[in-house]
Amino acid sequence: MKTVSDYSRNGQRGAALPVALILLVVLLISILVASQTAIIQQRLTGNFRDISSAFQAAEAGARWSAAWLQSRGNSSLSRPFPCSSSCDNTFRVWAAGNYPANPEPSNALWSSARSYGTDPTDDSDLSMAVPGVHSQPRYIMEQQSFLRDDLAGDPQKGVAFYRITSKGTGSRSQSEAIVTAVLAKRFE
Repeated sequence: MKTVSDYSRNGQRGAALPVALILLVVLLISILVASQTAIIQQRLTGNFRDISSAFQAAEAGARWSAAWLQSRGNSSLSRPFPCSSSCDNTFRVWAAGNYPANPEPSNALWSSARSYGTDPTDDSDLSMAVPGVHSQPRYIMEQQSFLRDDLAGDPQKGVAFYRITSKGTGSRSQSEAIVTAVLAKRFE
């Protein structure tokens, strides 16, 4: 009858346990790497979604304020004249360079935008919010210049150029986007 020591003398030394442990460690490391990769991918996707929301909110603010400027009509009587140093109306149009450089969105110089698609001619209801953002988009409208049609004619007929700067946030305040647009509007 053979004993255990006889088997070990024949070249069998119990290699199954170390091989199984090594395979188990390799499998555990690959699972940890895969879970870390999934967590990083989830964070990247969340950040991308958040910055996309911020950009869409800023775009909505710029489009809404552009629609508001377009809805003012084409006559010189409906032309929104720029404010010089202070504005007390809800929808401010500033003269070029008459507001502080890099104003913060919490500053009173910025106006709140409504959700794009709301009626820009209805100035009574300001409650339409952009959903899913940390704070509602804010914008500044600035009249860059006014080119008269005729130097000898009516000084209110011509083309006004406006710059719209809109700032939006995502679902977190750290995600911000700024959109700038230029609009030309003719007044007869």
